[in-house]
Amino acid sequence: MTIIFRIATAADDGHIPAAEIGARDLAEFRAFLRQEGTRIGKRLLSPDEPEDELLSYTFEARVCPLSLSAMARVFDYNASVIRVLEEAQFRNRRVAVWRCKSDGSIRMRVSLNSDAGVEINLADGSAYALLQSLGLRPDGVGELPAHEVRRRLDNPAVRRRMDEEDVSQFIAPLERLLATADLDDSSRFEWV
Repeated sequence: MTIIFRIATAADDGHIPAAEIGARDLAEFRAFLRQEGTRIGKRLLSPDEPEDELLSYTFEARVCPLSLSAMARVFDYNASVIRVLEEAQFRNRRVAVWRCKSDGSIRMRVSLNSDAGVEINLADGSAYALLQSLGLRPDGVGELPAHEVRRRLDNPAVRRRMDEEDVSQFIAPLERLLATADLDDSSRFEWV
């Protein structure tokens, strides 16, 4: 099993609005993302491999590098979709697309993952060692204010412990992840 470390905010705790999109819109959006990804030299769809075609209803997309007006045009200026795209760009997040099991509709919402994909996904053993080196209980789920993790990471004793626990290779990814917490005062470091 794995544990994902990410930054969450107060906005993640409330209702996250979703927009319903049609199959044609979905196909156009995927084509638009591939075309724009090629144009700007960035991978915008995840997953986006030929063998993932069966998963075409379940993916995340980077939208921050793109023009809101160009994306809105793909969805014929649907106000609920524009709200989702705008919120994702404002919060520096990806959008998640999935097929709703209850009614078969296709939905889009702001993802829990950052646009840049700086989340850290570790096997349980490495995750527990990282948590212990930070002076935290090795639980599979938890959270701590982002500024507290930053404070711990700046402590020389913690850095030594990270070397001893053989998890110092996660310092740079942790610093990149914590840099995304600067966008919101309610940011917290969480692991699930």
